[in-house]
Amino acid sequence: MAAELESSLELSLSSSGAEPGALPPARSRIFKIIVIGDSNVGKTCLTYRFCAGRFPERTEATIGVDFRERAVAIDGERIKIQLWDTAGQERFRKSMVQHYYRNVHAVVFVYDMTNIASFHSLPSWIEECKQHLLTNDIPRILVGNKCDLRSAIQIMYIQH
Repeated sequence: MAAELESSLELSLSSSGAEPGALPPARSRIFKIIVIGDSNVGKTCLTYRFCAGRFPERTEATIGVDFRERAVAIDGERIKIQLWDTAGQERFRKSMVQHYYRNVHAVVFVYDMTNIASFHSLPSWIEECKQHLLTNDIPRILVGNKCDLRSAIQIMYIQH
């Protein structure tokens, strides 16, 4: 695991130009997170909103994978979050799926709260994840998307 984290580190190049004898630039960690789920559950909108701070004007079906990044500072350290927005349609996934899981730090499963079929598909996405991940200590996050469409929600949840 340490080797994987080390391979995930990159040098942040300073645009100001370092002076001779100055310390090397600080390192920046990159965390690769894949976002998976059925087609039309809102993966693209979710990743776009997280990285750009707004929803896209319009979206089209993702073919293969789209990449989005956002840099955040945690305890003074610059962290780059790299989101892999994957295609939900199997015909766009088959040849590339093993590459999505390589060196991944977390997996986000997304389902559409207004489409119960997307919820029932979760076991197949979880199984795909199990087949491709080398370790079980990779964090997995479940997101019920489109909860703002209250009148169309098909999956109920209990608030505590």
